[in-house]
Amino acid sequence: MSDPLPKYWQSLAERASDPGFLTQAQDEFAEPLPVGVAATPPDANSRRDFFKLMGLSAAAAMVACQRAPVQKIIPYVARPDEVTPGLALWYASTCNGCSARCGLLLKTRDGRPIKVEGNDEHPVSRGGVCAVGQASVLSLYDASRARFPTRDAKRVAWAELDADVTQALREASDAGQGIRVVLPWHLGPTAEAAVKRFLAAYPTARTVRDEPLGELAAIAEAHRVTHGVHAVPDYRFDKATVIASFGADFLGTWVSPVAFTRQYTEARDAAGQRKMARHYQVEPMMTLTGAAADRRFVVAPSELRLVLADLVRRLAVKAGRELPGLPSAPPLTLEESAKEELAEALWAQRQGALVVAGGDDVATQVLVNAANALLGSEGRTVSLADGTALDADALSLEALLTELRAATVGAVLFLGANPVYTDPRGEELAALLKQVPLTLSTSDRRDETVVHVGLHAPEPTALESWGDAEVRRGVVSLRQPAVAPLHETRSAVESLLQWAGAPQPHYDFLRARWEAEVFPQAGGVSFSAFWDDALRRGVVLLPVPLAEAPAFREEGLAKAWKGAARPPGEWELVLYPTVAVRDGAPANNGWLQEVADPITKATWGNPACIAPARAKALGLKDGDVVKVRAGDRTVSVPVLVQAGTHPAVIAVPVGYGRTHAGRVANGIGVNAYPLTAVREGRARHAVPGVTVEATGARQPLALTQTHHRLEGRPHVREAELAAFLANPRAGNEVQAGHGGGGHSLSMWSGHEYNGHRWALAVDLSACTGCSACVVSCQAENNIPSVGRDEVLRRREMHWMRIDRYYQGDEANPQVVHQPMMCQHCENAPCETVCPVLATVHSSEGLNQQVYNRCVGTRYCANNCPTKVRRFNWFDYPHDEPLERMVLNPDVVVRSRGVMEKCSLCVQRIQETKAAANREGRPLRDGEIQTACQQSCPAKAIHFGDVNDPDSQVARLAKDGRAFRLLEELNIGSSITYLTKIRNTGSGSGA
Repeated sequence: MSDPLPKYWQSLAERASDPGFLTQAQDEFAEPLPVGVAATPPDANSRRDFFKLMGLSAAAAMVACQRAPVQKIIPYVARPDEVTPGLALWYASTCNGCSARCGLLLKTRDGRPIKVEGNDEHPVSRGGVCAVGQASVLSLYDASRARFPTRDAKRVAWAELDADVTQALREASDAGQGIRVVLPWHLGPTAEAAVKRFLAAYPTARTVRDEPLGELAAIAEAHRVTHGVHAVPDYRFDKATVIASFGADFLGTWVSPVAFTRQYTEARDAAGQRKMARHYQVEPMMTLTGAAADRRFVVAPSELRLVLADLVRRLAVKAGRELPGLPSAPPLTLEESAKEELAEALWAQRQGALVVAGGDDVATQVLVNAANALLGSEGRTVSLADGTALDADALSLEALLTELRAATVGAVLFLGANPVYTDPRGEELAALLKQVPLTLSTSDRRDETVVHVGLHAPEPTALESWGDAEVRRGVVSLRQPAVAPLHETRSAVESLLQWAGAPQPHYDFLRARWEAEVFPQAGGVSFSAFWDDALRRGVVLLPVPLAEAPAFREEGLAKAWKGAARPPGEWELVLYPTVAVRDGAPANNGWLQEVADPITKATWGNPACIAPARAKALGLKDGDVVKVRAGDRTVSVPVLVQAGTHPAVIAVPVGYGRTHAGRVANGIGVNAYPLTAVREGRARHAVPGVTVEATGARQPLALTQTHHRLEGRPHVREAELAAFLANPRAGNEVQAGHGGGGHSLSMWSGHEYNGHRWALAVDLSACTGCSACVVSCQAENNIPSVGRDEVLRRREMHWMRIDRYYQGDEANPQVVHQPMMCQHCENAPCETVCPVLATVHSSEGLNQQVYNRCVGTRYCANNCPTKVRRFNWFDYPHDEPLERMVLNPDVVVRSRGVMEKCSLCVQRIQETKAAANREGRPLRDGEIQTACQQSCPAKAIHFGDVNDPDSQVARLAKDGRAFRLLEELNIGSSITYLTKIRNTGSGSGA
């Protein structure tokens, strides 16, 4: 007799079989009800309600039959030589969404960028793109961007602005007053060269580095303490056999998540290499990285450093070393067996181990350096020699505030920084700026800092401007524009050169620096040929001589522990970024606001996560509003009861509550940055001693994946590594009454596929749930954002979603992510019920949706067992004509009243087939890539022709880990899932 299936659940209410949830889950499109108003029972509809519904259905059908609005087009008068109407042009570039600087390919149609994809030739990001990078094309057409320079919010010519700036800078320099340039850490080599030229022109000028989350600064400062080098090392997760992460969400938001995700999945490819790196995660709240861990331990933020110090002490004992300066207080939360297991696992691998930590605490990062030094992993899994050096002479924001209080600053320039919003001292900073003669910002919009400065010199987006990056020693990449600036903007580099008295176009300055500094390292006969090739590829690999990294200095440990840790108090606040909104810079992007957080499934807001046990003790439920007080600052925020959260923790995402971001982001969520603590002059995002008080108010949460139930079916399957190595079908054996296929009787006669038969395979072991595929699909297929109110009504339009399943104890459950899209069923239930044949089967195995036939009965959605069809309730207009430029002309823009769903990017299939036909050759396996597949940093999605027995998707379909959804229904899904493998060390199956 087979083992009982593990019980999976999607929410705490489902786990508890809450009657309210069960009733609500049956209502697929619920209307939000006012607080205190009870829902109408499903069997209590009156005769009047019946005729209302019938009238609505008829109206929807009539609207669906109407002709869509006519859009007139204008042909070219004189077509550019390089542009062929209907054909795309691609430009290699570099993402500017965060400090990771991933390689990109920018797709343009008729001169307008419409899609961002990953550059496979970039050796760090390797073709992956995160959700923020995917959504950057929508930010290009953001109607809230600044369109011209201003003085006191009034339009001014660039020449006038430059004259004002130059005169004010000279006066400040001649008077001996400070000139301060506030900017992020990572600008790229050419931008840093422009900053240096500006500083050389004004002797009193200094840089002030501003990083909203403080993680890079803490890592660099820790290495200055322990190695004498102010730099962020190069982490190599693909070379690690044991990974120990202390609060570092390296698969979600930490340092370079796209590169780390690819490395991580390669190190854990049990099917390909018959071995698998083991991952330990110690954290206070559930993160994307914690959800992927083999072993996860939940500790309070105040104890993270103590747990890490205990680990370092144990490693030192094993190494026969004595390290001075370690704290004496032992961690209280973690059991002795868990602490020894972690130390033993790391010590057993030595150089193959990797220890990382998140957060902005320098002492914690110093302990990480000590752990890696004791293990001997420096130079293997972590390399300081291949890392990125940061500005060691920069001032802190606290130093700037001190100077402003003393009135010794004559000019403050903000380059890509918004500290009035992101720093808890922003209110004071805004007030102090009023007394400074020259204040200026180069932000692309009138943000929270711009409204407090005199001059605004807006810069274009990364898709309109030049630049470069060096994210690893010897890996330099170019950023080139895919379109001319849409507005009267100018790059910050060009502005700095202008104000430094050395005016030069950004392109000329960039090219000249590459010719003088990069080309000599690369070698070659002609710089022109080298430059053209670099533009084509987007990245250049330079020969890197072996460099010896500085050795670890033990005395740095004592320096890190200047004072005892503060007592935690009853509540501890954790402020963290989400994978979509990050620090809040891209918040005015509807795609990012609407993509569900991979863990909380929240959209359009930032609810505070609390533990289930604590919520029960306080009588709190999802949507109850609480007041969070830290010192003299108070923020009211709705709560979300989140499994895997420490009972003492309340975790609030940052990046929301914007007031001057634009019409999309303004007023969405609450600004949690004011709750940040300031200790030793640094903003700290783990805040002990906060208070939490219920207000009695409620605020509905726009959550997804709360309105479907598993009905006890095994949608996901897992196995332990040891069991998988012994049996390739471990965790995937046929369970009685669940799956197995092999039906001898069927009402279906089947389909013949004489040519191609397209299919997908999804590796659940590789998928981290990052949601890059969701945004990529939205960009490719013109999927609208519907807004918070429609999400509350369960009317989100995404053609694919990432289902998140829990298993085990609510205090610390295991998590599995499963991408869910149309299954393109062989025996499609939707096809049998459509009265107008709007959903039909193609000769190549695709379930097709014929929009001009659909009358919106929604019968197909009711009959779809995986609930992947979306009804287009409204025309979702773009209020600004500029925003329509993001639409993909290869995909029809649907009008209201029709069903939508995944098409397996049929437009890409047809385009590639046509290209192969013109060239007189057969299609190559892997030549066609769906949008979700191409963007996936983990390469978890595979697409191809299952009729080709040598194709990868055909091989995966026959793999021992392969299973399909709802096999007992005999729907014949074309999507193959591969069982998730864990390496917990238990030796038993899942």
